Amino acid sequence: MKTILTLAVIFCTAIIFVTGACPVPQNTSKNIEITKNFNGLYIIKIPKERNSIIKPYVSKNLIYNKDVFAKTGAELVINAGYFDPNNQKTSSYVVIDGETVLDPTTNKSLMENKELKPHLQTILNRTEFRVLSCGNRTEYDIAAHNAKVHHGCKIVHSIQAGPMLYPDLKLSREYFVTKDKDGNVTRDSITALKRCARTVIGIKNGDIYIIIANMYHKRTLPEMYKVCKQLHLDKAMNFDGGGSTSLNYKGTGNPEYKNFEIISDKKASARKLKSFLVIE
Repeated sequence: MKTILTLAVIFCTAIIFVTGACPVPQNTSKNIEITKNFNGLYIIKIPKERNSIIKPYVSKNLIYNKDVFAKTGAELVINAGYFDPNNQKTSSYVVIDGETVLDPTTNKSLMENKELKPHLQTILNRTEFRVLSCGNRTEYDIAAHNAKVHHGCKIVHSIQAGPMLYPDLKLSREYFVTKDKDGNVTRDSITALKRCARTVIGIKNGDIYIIIANMYHKRTLPEMYKVCKQLHLDKAMNFDGGGSTSLNYKGTGNPEYKNFEIISDKKASARKLKSFLVIE
């Protein structure tokens, strides 16, 4: 027993050296795994072996993440797409069961904004997380909204936000950040270059990774890019962050993560939101 414990400590120490995190012990590989590294980031892994139901949830009126969690009875719920808090209209596409349920072109504040008009096609083509049906199997992808799906696959669910974080950080190409000819930042629409709470979703070998930087351990998007690189993700993208960053999780047998909640706002309270990603 002593030898086993020693080996476990050595294994954990090696992981900490590489990633800054040590995994929380789970009963089987099919459990959701949650770790917290020493830099304050929460990393949630959803193994593909679980065959989880992963789909968006949208609300006509803005609603708290915890209320969606309670209403759906889901195992885990996080915030997802962008929205306009003034008119409660979406700024992101959302597809559920093959149908577009949220369409940013119906948001007049977005579509009639004179400053944004020259860039609307770029904005409407921002990155999205996709759940694909590929014959008798489910696959996940992260791609631009207008990108074609793999041969033999179709989009069942998708939810847009952006920018793409990894393997390519597309801050300027998705019109979140602009700079003048001297390299000075003239626009940073989601405070991408400042430290904020963040919600990131990634894919690696079919597994889903959710990375949360809460209000006490804020990150820039370039810093989150480095985290994705350290985790060797295949792809990753940014969901809405800052005060929108929210997570509710039923948890495992580990009491530290039982009925676990993350909220981020200037007043340490949650923000009401428009769209969510639900894991059942």
